[in-house]
Amino acid sequence: MKIPKSFKVHYIAFAIPLILALLSWLYFPIAAQWIITHLFGYTATAQAAHPVWYWLLRFFYTWYTFLAIGIAGIWIVAAFFAKKTPTETKQTFYPMVSFVVPAYNEEKHIANCITSLFRCAENYQGNCEIIVVDDGSTDYTYEVAWATAKMLHAKNPRVRYKITRHMVNLGKAEALKTGVKKALGQLIAVVDGDSEWTQDTLQRLTDYLLANGKSAATGYIHPKTDGEKSNLLVALQQLEYSQGLGIDRCAQALGNCVLVVPGAIGIYDADTLRDILIESTICSVTEDSEITLEIHKRGGKVGYLSAARSDTDAPKRLKPLWHQRLRWLTGWLHNTIGIHIDLFRKRSWLSALLWYSLIFEYVGAFVDLAAIAAFPLLFWFAPDRLHFAYSLIIFAAYGLLISIVNQAIALKYAYGKLRHDRLFKYTPFFPFLWLINLLARLRSMVAYMFGSRGTWHLAEHS
Repeated sequence: MKIPKSFKVHYIAFAIPLILALLSWLYFPIAAQWIITHLFGYTATAQAAHPVWYWLLRFFYTWYTFLAIGIAGIWIVAAFFAKKTPTETKQTFYPMVSFVVPAYNEEKHIANCITSLFRCAENYQGNCEIIVVDDGSTDYTYEVAWATAKMLHAKNPRVRYKITRHMVNLGKAEALKTGVKKALGQLIAVVDGDSEWTQDTLQRLTDYLLANGKSAATGYIHPKTDGEKSNLLVALQQLEYSQGLGIDRCAQALGNCVLVVPGAIGIYDADTLRDILIESTICSVTEDSEITLEIHKRGGKVGYLSAARSDTDAPKRLKPLWHQRLRWLTGWLHNTIGIHIDLFRKRSWLSALLWYSLIFEYVGAFVDLAAIAAFPLLFWFAPDRLHFAYSLIIFAAYGLLISIVNQAIALKYAYGKLRHDRLFKYTPFFPFLWLINLLARLRSMVAYMFGSRGTWHLAEHS
């Protein structure tokens, strides 16, 4: 079979990061040795290293070199081609869209959420309705939602609204089911109660979904600060989201294999979502990834559009952040190696992505833990400790340089600017969030093995 020329270009582009990783792997030790000798003025003592020490060090060096340059580069290339794919085509007919907003104790955010959806509806060329489902809140979520929707409807009667509630907390999946049952639109947009869509997000997502034959689509999530620009945790999450969404999720869209349509921003074919919620028992604490994997299982295509954006409330303290990560990671394990384990056996890009996540994110967590534990021992048993210390310093500086380059590309992909909001100054602190994620991943694996499937609310976990 003749391979199209465009595919050949793609193959060559994907090989470039691996070539760069190989060159770095081969020549970085030589460059480091030159720096130690000529800049630090130190000549290493010739001593034989123990084979165990040598091969352990060689393993970590190889793992992190190819992970930081080769694997990360492949994701960047895939995201580049995904962004170059035509995404928007104006439609001759725009179907009705039903916004479904499940909310629990969101009185502080629900008014802003509803206001943003009314603005989206005003900018959309079809009809819209907004359905808020208060899932047994113990605050004034229902009253605030009702008053806000009524006031905005008076200004724009074309946008319908329904405010309903459960008398007790039944869980987000049940709230979604209630909202979907009441929805009249051919498309359903799901929005968390603490999130706000930008004005053109609905129009962009609808054009993208309809023009490309997707069953569902999502966009970029921006962790908002609510004026707290100096909050370190939020800034680190902005860096993290630019990498995880701006690059990784965008790259997944190249093969229509986006692994999760998050609750903060998602649009679905109404019949597909309704069938899943009614026919399937959604039982994980990450219902968004469970629904997305169910769409894949049914042969649907799931896409990502970086130009569509949702601003969402992000944890500003360690305890809520820790709980959020435990829920995400435990839910992922439950969904992939529990509920949808059969997806690993399919010969598809989706299966490859799932294996990648399992190997590099979960098995890789044990490699990271081993590296943290091993490096003091490697230093202690090094044939020349001073030379080893110099080498570590140079490797750390080199790693920081690679991280800055990758982060700049991520910010460019996510926000269109290499130095968005001066987030670069937080890059040296990013290992702090990396460590939190590492510990949460290890904790979730242990908890999952002992039967935990995660919890939603912080009070249940405390």
